[in-house]
Amino acid sequence: MTTAVYWGRFNPPHTGHLAVIRHILGECDELIVAIGSSLQSHTERNPFSGGERTLMLKEMLKEAGLLGKCLIVQVPDADSYKGTAANLRMACPAFDTVYTNRSVIADIFSSWNVPVKSFPDFEREKYSSTAVRNALSNGENPDGLVPKSVITVLERIDGAHRMDIVAEDKY
Repeated sequence: MTTAVYWGRFNPPHTGHLAVIRHILGECDELIVAIGSSLQSHTERNPFSGGERTLMLKEMLKEAGLLGKCLIVQVPDADSYKGTAANLRMACPAFDTVYTNRSVIADIFSSWNVPVKSFPDFEREKYSSTAVRNALSNGENPDGLVPKSVITVLERIDGAHRMDIVAEDKY
């Protein structure tokens, strides 16, 4: 059985993330979805807490019928990419491969002799967490950018209001 890791901030998770997860699960048996910057929240770049992102991912994976093949973990930041990558290794059970399109992350894991693979971008110009956050900030429904289950969680936690609050806080 092969296990891979897909590491991102998922702030919030979107349809592109789901496409990547499906792609990776086509190449491995189990996937660890690692939420980076898990202790960051209530900022414009990271408006949602690690717990809220975990809930959104869980509901998205359940809706897609993939939850049974995935484990969601939270990875706190460190003072460097290498330190944060070490946090990821400590937060996860054993894994065989890391999937990333970030060259710095690939370099770190390669230096530890962990196999690294990339994945297709799946319309990255359309599907991005920034686009979802911008839609919420502009009072627009992010329908089409995120699965319905993510919209349900965003409504429940009042994601649009959160974006308003973090935009106002300039201290």
